[in-house]
Amino acid sequence: MNSKIVALLTDFGGKDAYVGVMKAIILSRDPSIRIVDLTHEIEPQDLLSASYLLYTAWDYFPSGSVFCAVVDPGVGSERGTLLAEIQGRYLIAPDNGLISLLLRMYPDGLVHSLRIAGLSEPDTDAVPSTTAPPPTRPLPSSTFHGRDLFAPAAALCAVGHGEQLRGRRIQPVVLPEVIPEHVAGVVHGQILHIDRFGNCITSVHRRDIEMLEANHRRIVVQAGTFHDEALRTTYADVQVGAALCLVGSSGFLEIAVREGSAAKHYGFSPGQSVTLTGADH
Repeated sequence: MNSKIVALLTDFGGKDAYVGVMKAIILSRDPSIRIVDLTHEIEPQDLLSASYLLYTAWDYFPSGSVFCAVVDPGVGSERGTLLAEIQGRYLIAPDNGLISLLLRMYPDGLVHSLRIAGLSEPDTDAVPSTTAPPPTRPLPSSTFHGRDLFAPAAALCAVGHGEQLRGRRIQPVVLPEVIPEHVAGVVHGQILHIDRFGNCITSVHRRDIEMLEANHRRIVVQAGTFHDEALRTTYADVQVGAALCLVGSSGFLEIAVREGSAAKHYGFSPGQSVTLTGADH
């Protein structure tokens, strides 16, 4: 099933024309493709945040949707590219760890290399019958693969020609930071993303917490100077200005300050270590 939806996720921001040009490339393939701007405000080169935000949106898009995610500090290098099929949706992205959280939560996803030659194959009515790139487009640049590789691939996939882009099965790059470590009643994680409210979302999922709760009466959360021995349900469970931790809407533990910024209050940034310890007294 092809929904003809392409969701864009980048760190390009809105100052430059990068996003607009990617949209133009997609629409030049088929003007009826619907483009969703998931976000373009990821901090430059922040793969952990990008991986988290990609996962949070995944399940809410129709089957057949194509996600085109471009946060690419290694653009032009020997880093690979990928085409993944997960839960009936597709991801086109650099193979640099962007897929990490998706694969943690959906380990049965199928990941292939992105077959770049498929961008110029003659089996679609929009591509000239030649093995050369379309004459109206330059050869791929070494600095803007979002325009020259990923956007064209996303458009082809969205209109049902993903098969020609599917290369060999691969084991993609996975960022170890997205997977907490469980050691003798202690879960070691870290902050993956800080949202615009200053809430600090960690790599510790509800499942990790449930494993601790199965063997311990309570859980102690520690991150820098933050310390709490109770998980809350809502931000309103504490007074305005008070700190708390709770499982957020994405299923991951977050540290927050009610009507304030936990990131500013505690000086947190992505990569900050977070520890959950099971206690029996």
